[in-house]
Amino acid sequence: MSKAEPSLDHLTAHLECWPKIEQHLADGLTLHRYQIDSVLTVVNRLEGRAILADEVGLGKTIEAGLVAQELRAKGLVNQVLILVPAGLVSQWIHELRNKFGWRTCDSARDKGWLWVFSIDKAKKSPLYQQLQYVNWDLVIVDEAHHLKHTDTLNYRLVAGLKSRFLVLLTATPMENELNELYTLVNLVKPGLFGSYLRFYRQFILDKRTPKNARALKRLLAKVMVRNRRQEVGLDLPPREVTLWPIVLSAQERRLYDGMTRALKDEYRQRLRGNQTILPLITLQRELCSSPQALIPTLEHSDWLGTLQEELLSLARSIPQTSKMRNLIDLIRPGSGHVLVFTEYRETQKTLVNALREADISAEMFHGGLSRTERDRIIAWFRDGDRVLVSTEAGGQGLNLQFCHRLINFDLPWNPMRIEQRIGRVHRMGQKHPVEIYNLFTMDTIEENILHLLHEKIDLFRHVVGELDVILRHLERRGTLEKRLLDIFFWEDDRKVIEERLDALGQEFMATRRRLTWPSDDQLAPTHSADASGEKSAN
Repeated sequence: MSKAEPSLDHLTAHLECWPKIEQHLADGLTLHRYQIDSVLTVVNRLEGRAILADEVGLGKTIEAGLVAQELRAKGLVNQVLILVPAGLVSQWIHELRNKFGWRTCDSARDKGWLWVFSIDKAKKSPLYQQLQYVNWDLVIVDEAHHLKHTDTLNYRLVAGLKSRFLVLLTATPMENELNELYTLVNLVKPGLFGSYLRFYRQFILDKRTPKNARALKRLLAKVMVRNRRQEVGLDLPPREVTLWPIVLSAQERRLYDGMTRALKDEYRQRLRGNQTILPLITLQRELCSSPQALIPTLEHSDWLGTLQEELLSLARSIPQTSKMRNLIDLIRPGSGHVLVFTEYRETQKTLVNALREADISAEMFHGGLSRTERDRIIAWFRDGDRVLVSTEAGGQGLNLQFCHRLINFDLPWNPMRIEQRIGRVHRMGQKHPVEIYNLFTMDTIEENILHLLHEKIDLFRHVVGELDVILRHLERRGTLEKRLLDIFFWEDDRKVIEERLDALGQEFMATRRRLTWPSDDQLAPTHSADASGEKSAN
């Protein structure tokens, strides 16, 4: 796509900031029609208070920068505050400098017009009080789904800010329940839904299912803009998927079978006693990841009785798994940038140590790193043939399109989290086909999960539009994790397990087909292709 397509002309003509923006096109700023359209919608029709809910990888950062630039060009903005997760501060500063030529401030003592703070730093004294004192013209909040609970410091920080304009960015405006949607909308347009009791009576059938969906969509169109990849015609490189089967060693098989039998027995007892099963999900997923991930939880699983020490001893006797050895074989020196995902810190530490012992340059990326450490590691990763082993902290918000090889060492049971991982590299700016390697151990739950995600849902080969909406509809009968656990732990016959997984996959596909066409059940509103003629923010 060219820097400024002819089809953009009639839209950019309505942007007062276009003369300033146009000079940055030669510096690497690439714009798409849907982005200009979104900016005009936010500024003109939604009057500068909106939720930008584009799917992962569609450039919400650029859209937010354009909103700020347009409001400045109209003379409406002099002081802008941007709040982001700690791991994204440097990325935002870098993007705003390189794409718009802006110098940002990161201290309350700085003089300027644009401040970028991590939300963790901003909610602590004395900065919290300092930010509340200022009359901001525009506040932008990235990953705004972290504001969904009204009893958190994150929410209280943003709710207490004085600002004429407010833009929230999130790919998942509603992750689990409809009241989360109410919370975000109420921040941006207080009173749009009325009281929560009124909202509940008018729109909630149950916590995940709306009623009067058509009326709800009309209201959301007054506050939300959402672009979907399948609709905007974004020409991304293809995904090339490789399934990497692994045979467990004899010791690993003993550990897996013994732990799984114990978990099945405990699951059935807990169901009969109406007890929580969430700890069992954790143990099963840790078991599939590595013995090192399993051990800390296993040490506190007293319900195992005499079996606890036997399983602990077996787990401790496996310093390196078959899957780890396969990973080392897959990543050879000189193979370019490789991004490896695991869910667990203990697995991460073991992987990095194993890679280094094999003379492969590797580093860890996780949520416990400081901003300086994160910046150093991302710069290090960008600078050569290296391996970044990341937990889910690397699956949110980071732009790593300079890398095109991704390995899922272990798979989350939630397809949305897998899509977020892939979205780090399969996004605007990616120039190469994205290679995705899914490692799985044969004759285990991992193989079953991959059968569902790959064969039945075809998750890895295609960008799944409306994945979050599909999951919400699918989970009306219970969360996906609980439904999977019920299949794995209630059934002993492998054929029956596969039949139930096939049925779940068919249910997923039927939901996707039903939601392909615009319907009252689709909550995310669409907006006009040209918002230029709407009401001015003045």
